[in-house]
Amino acid sequence: MTINSNQIICALDFDDFSKAENFIKAVDFDIIYKIGMEFFYRFGIDGIKKIRNTKKNIKLFLDLKLHDIPNTVKKAIYPLVINVRPHMLTLHVAGGKKMLQNAVFGVNEAVKDSNIQKPLLLGVTVLTSLNNQDFKEMGHSISITQSVENYSSIAKKANLDGIVCSPLEVKLVKNIHGKSLKVVTPGIRLEKNPNDDQSRFLSPKEAFNMGSDFIVMGRPLINALDPNNIIKKIINN
Repeated sequence: MTINSNQIICALDFDDFSKAENFIKAVDFDIIYKIGMEFFYRFGIDGIKKIRNTKKNIKLFLDLKLHDIPNTVKKAIYPLVINVRPHMLTLHVAGGKKMLQNAVFGVNEAVKDSNIQKPLLLGVTVLTSLNNQDFKEMGHSISITQSVENYSSIAKKANLDGIVCSPLEVKLVKNIHGKSLKVVTPGIRLEKNPNDDQSRFLSPKEAFNMGSDFIVMGRPLINALDPNNIIKKIINN
Protein backbone atom coordinates (compact mmCIF):
# COMPACT_ATOMS: atom_id res chain seq x y z
CA MET A 1 0.00 0.00 0.00
CA THR A 2 1.33 3.42 -0.99
CA ILE A 3 0.55 6.22 1.44
CA ASN A 4 1.07 9.83 0.38
CA SER A 5 1.79 12.70 2.73
CA ASN A 6 -1.33 14.54 1.52
CA GLN A 7 -3.43 11.74 3.03
CA ILE A 8 -2.31 12.96 6.46
CA ILE A 9 -4.30 15.78 8.05
CA CYS A 10 -2.92 17.66 11.03
CA ALA A 11 -5.23 19.60 13.36
CA LEU A 12 -3.84 23.07 14.09
CA ASP A 13 -5.16 23.11 17.66
CA PHE A 14 -2.88 25.86 18.94
CA ASP A 15 -3.72 28.67 21.37
CA ASP A 16 -0.79 30.73 20.08
CA PHE A 17 -0.77 31.77 16.43
CA SER A 18 3.03 31.92 16.18
CA LYS A 19 3.22 28.28 17.31
CA ALA A 20 0.88 27.26 14.50
CA GLU A 21 2.95 29.26 12.02
CA ASN A 22 6.23 27.78 13.23
CA PHE A 23 4.83 24.26 13.16
CA ILE A 24 3.74 24.60 9.51
CA LYS A 25 7.13 26.03 8.54
CA ALA A 26 8.88 23.12 10.29
CA VAL A 27 6.92 20.43 8.39
CA ASP A 28 8.73 19.36 5.23
CA PHE A 29 5.89 17.27 3.82
CA ASP A 30 2.82 18.21 1.77
CA ILE A 31 0.24 17.40 4.44
CA ILE A 32 -3.21 18.96 4.94
CA TYR A 33 -3.78 21.36 7.85
CA LYS A 34 -7.10 21.26 9.69
CA ILE A 35 -8.70 24.50 10.81
CA GLY A 36 -11.16 23.49 13.51
CA MET A 37 -13.36 25.48 15.85
CA GLU A 38 -10.52 26.07 18.31
CA PHE A 39 -8.42 27.83 15.66
CA PHE A 40 -11.31 29.51 13.83
CA TYR A 41 -12.95 31.10 16.85
CA ARG A 42 -9.61 32.26 18.20
CA PHE A 43 -7.98 33.64 15.05
CA GLY A 44 -10.85 33.98 12.57
CA ILE A 45 -10.72 34.55 8.81
CA ASP A 46 -7.71 36.86 9.20
CA GLY A 47 -5.79 34.09 10.93
CA ILE A 48 -6.61 31.69 8.11
CA LYS A 49 -5.39 34.20 5.52
CA LYS A 50 -2.11 34.55 7.42
CA ILE A 51 -1.78 30.77 7.58
CA ARG A 52 -2.33 30.59 3.83
CA ASN A 53 0.73 32.84 3.35
CA THR A 54 2.89 30.57 5.50
CA LYS A 55 3.46 28.01 2.77
CA LYS A 56 2.86 28.04 -0.99
CA ASN A 57 -0.12 25.93 -2.17
CA ILE A 58 -1.00 24.98 1.41
CA LYS A 59 -4.05 22.69 1.71
CA LEU A 60 -6.58 23.66 4.39
CA PHE A 61 -9.32 21.48 5.84
CA LEU A 62 -12.07 23.71 7.27
CA ASP A 63 -13.64 21.58 9.99
CA LEU A 64 -16.53 23.63 11.42
CA LYS A 65 -19.10 20.82 11.15
CA LEU A 66 -21.85 23.08 9.85
CA HIS A 67 -25.28 22.12 11.16
CA ASP A 68 -28.37 24.34 10.89
CA ILE A 69 -31.52 24.74 8.82
CA PRO A 70 -30.88 24.24 5.07
CA ASN A 71 -31.16 27.88 3.98
CA THR A 72 -28.85 29.12 6.75
CA VAL A 73 -26.16 26.60 5.85
CA LYS A 74 -26.41 27.46 2.16
CA LYS A 75 -25.98 31.17 2.87
CA ALA A 76 -23.18 30.62 5.40
CA ILE A 77 -21.15 28.24 3.29
CA TYR A 78 -20.97 30.58 0.29
CA PRO A 79 -18.78 33.28 1.96
CA LEU A 80 -16.80 30.62 3.84
CA VAL A 81 -15.71 28.95 0.62
CA ILE A 82 -14.86 32.27 -1.06
CA ASN A 83 -12.90 33.65 1.92
CA VAL A 84 -11.15 30.46 3.07
CA ARG A 85 -10.78 28.55 -0.22
CA PRO A 86 -10.57 25.24 1.66
CA HIS A 87 -9.33 21.99 0.19
CA MET A 88 -11.95 20.19 2.30
CA LEU A 89 -14.80 21.18 4.62
CA THR A 90 -17.27 19.44 6.92
CA LEU A 91 -21.01 19.40 7.59
CA HIS A 92 -22.99 17.33 10.08
CA VAL A 93 -24.99 14.63 8.28
CA ALA A 94 -27.43 14.88 11.22
CA GLY A 95 -28.65 18.10 9.58
CA GLY A 96 -30.43 15.92 7.02
CA LYS A 97 -30.33 15.40 3.26
CA LYS A 98 -31.95 18.74 2.39
CA MET A 99 -29.39 20.67 4.44
CA LEU A 100 -26.55 18.79 2.76
CA GLN A 101 -28.02 19.39 -0.71
CA ASN A 102 -28.35 23.10 0.03
CA ALA A 103 -24.71 23.13 1.14
CA VAL A 104 -23.64 21.50 -2.12
CA PHE A 105 -25.62 24.14 -4.03
CA GLY A 106 -24.00 26.97 -2.03
CA VAL A 107 -20.52 25.60 -2.61
CA ASN A 108 -21.09 25.16 -6.34
CA GLU A 109 -22.32 28.76 -6.59
CA ALA A 110 -19.27 30.04 -4.69
CA VAL A 111 -16.89 28.06 -6.88
CA LYS A 112 -18.59 29.29 -10.05
CA ASP A 113 -18.67 32.94 -8.97
CA SER A 114 -15.09 33.13 -7.69
CA ASN A 115 -13.44 30.69 -10.13
CA ILE A 116 -11.75 28.65 -7.39
CA GLN A 117 -11.25 24.92 -7.01
CA LYS A 118 -14.20 23.04 -5.52
CA PRO A 119 -13.44 21.68 -2.03
CA LEU A 120 -14.17 18.13 -0.98
CA LEU A 121 -17.45 18.16 0.98
CA LEU A 122 -17.41 15.76 3.91
CA GLY A 123 -20.31 14.65 6.09
CA VAL A 124 -19.54 14.10 9.76
CA THR A 125 -21.29 10.93 10.97
CA VAL A 126 -20.72 10.12 14.67
CA LEU A 127 -18.05 11.89 16.71
CA THR A 128 -15.15 9.64 17.70
CA SER A 129 -15.45 10.78 21.32
CA LEU A 130 -18.77 8.90 21.62
CA ASN A 131 -19.28 5.23 22.43
CA ASN A 132 -22.42 3.08 22.33
CA GLN A 133 -23.27 3.86 25.97
CA ASP A 134 -23.16 7.58 25.19
CA PHE A 135 -25.35 6.91 22.17
CA LYS A 136 -27.89 5.06 24.29
CA GLU A 137 -28.00 7.90 26.85
CA MET A 138 -28.71 10.32 23.99
CA GLY A 139 -31.85 8.36 23.13
CA HIS A 140 -30.61 6.44 20.09
CA SER A 141 -32.07 2.96 19.72
CA ILE A 142 -29.52 1.82 17.13
CA SER A 143 -25.76 1.29 17.45
CA ILE A 144 -23.08 3.70 16.29
CA THR A 145 -22.23 1.27 13.48
CA GLN A 146 -25.82 1.28 12.20
CA SER A 147 -25.97 5.06 12.46
CA VAL A 148 -22.76 5.48 10.45
CA GLU A 149 -24.17 3.13 7.80
CA ASN A 150 -27.35 5.23 7.58
CA TYR A 151 -25.50 8.55 7.56
CA SER A 152 -23.08 7.42 4.86
CA SER A 153 -26.03 6.61 2.59
CA ILE A 154 -27.58 10.03 3.23
CA ALA A 155 -24.24 11.71 2.43
CA LYS A 156 -24.01 9.75 -0.82
CA LYS A 157 -27.57 10.67 -1.85
CA ALA A 158 -26.82 14.34 -1.15
CA ASN A 159 -23.77 14.19 -3.48
CA LEU A 160 -21.15 14.76 -0.83
CA ASP A 161 -17.61 13.65 -1.68
CA GLY A 162 -17.06 11.69 1.49
CA ILE A 163 -17.72 11.21 5.17
CA VAL A 164 -15.90 11.46 8.48
CA CYS A 165 -16.12 8.41 10.74
CA SER A 166 -13.97 6.52 13.20
CA PRO A 167 -11.51 4.00 11.74
CA LEU A 168 -13.65 1.22 13.23
CA GLU A 169 -16.43 1.93 10.72
CA VAL A 170 -14.26 2.45 7.64
CA LYS A 171 -14.43 -1.12 6.36
CA LEU A 172 -18.23 -1.10 6.61
CA VAL A 173 -18.51 2.15 4.63
CA LYS A 174 -16.06 0.97 1.98
CA ASN A 175 -17.92 -2.34 1.59
CA ILE A 176 -21.12 -0.41 0.90
CA HIS A 177 -19.86 2.53 -1.17
CA GLY A 178 -16.41 1.50 -2.41
CA LYS A 179 -14.43 4.37 -3.90
CA SER A 180 -17.52 6.52 -4.46
CA LEU A 181 -17.18 8.00 -0.95
CA LYS A 182 -13.91 9.24 0.49
CA VAL A 183 -13.45 8.34 4.15
CA VAL A 184 -11.65 10.64 6.58
CA THR A 185 -10.84 9.14 9.95
CA PRO A 186 -10.02 11.09 13.10
CA GLY A 187 -9.30 9.25 16.35
CA ILE A 188 -5.81 8.31 15.17
CA ARG A 189 -3.32 7.68 17.94
CA LEU A 190 0.24 6.38 17.98
CA GLU A 191 -0.34 4.74 21.37
CA LYS A 192 -3.02 4.43 24.06
CA ASN A 193 -3.34 7.34 26.49
CA PRO A 194 -5.70 6.87 29.52
CA ASN A 195 -6.40 10.63 29.59
CA ASP A 196 -7.46 10.75 25.93
CA ASP A 197 -10.93 11.96 24.88
CA GLN A 198 -11.17 9.59 21.92
CA SER A 199 -13.21 6.43 22.54
CA ARG A 200 -12.89 4.83 19.11
CA PHE A 201 -9.40 4.99 17.65
CA LEU A 202 -6.70 3.05 15.77
CA SER A 203 -3.09 3.58 14.70
CA PRO A 204 -2.32 5.19 11.30
CA LYS A 205 -1.34 1.84 9.79
CA GLU A 206 -4.49 0.14 11.06
CA ALA A 207 -6.69 2.95 9.72
CA PHE A 208 -5.16 2.85 6.23
CA ASN A 209 -5.38 -0.95 6.20
CA MET A 210 -9.09 -0.61 6.96
CA GLY A 211 -9.46 1.57 3.85
CA SER A 212 -9.17 5.16 5.15
CA ASP A 213 -8.44 7.71 2.43
CA PHE A 214 -7.27 10.34 4.95
CA ILE A 215 -6.34 10.26 8.63
CA VAL A 216 -6.55 13.16 11.09
CA MET A 217 -3.98 13.64 13.83
CA GLY A 218 -3.62 16.45 16.34
CA ARG A 219 -1.61 16.19 19.53
CA PRO A 220 0.57 13.25 18.38
CA LEU A 221 1.94 15.55 15.65
CA ILE A 222 1.81 19.08 17.06
CA ASN A 223 3.34 17.99 20.38
CA ALA A 224 6.04 15.84 18.78
CA LEU A 225 9.69 16.80 19.06
CA ASP A 226 10.15 15.77 15.42
CA PRO A 227 6.85 15.71 13.47
CA ASN A 228 8.69 15.03 10.21
CA ASN A 229 9.97 11.76 11.61
CA ILE A 230 6.44 10.68 12.55
CA ILE A 231 5.11 11.60 9.10
CA LYS A 232 7.97 9.71 7.47
CA LYS A 233 7.21 6.59 9.55
CA ILE A 234 3.51 6.73 8.63
CA ILE A 235 4.33 7.02 4.92
CA ASN A 236 6.93 4.24 4.98
CA ASN A 237 5.08 1.87 7.32
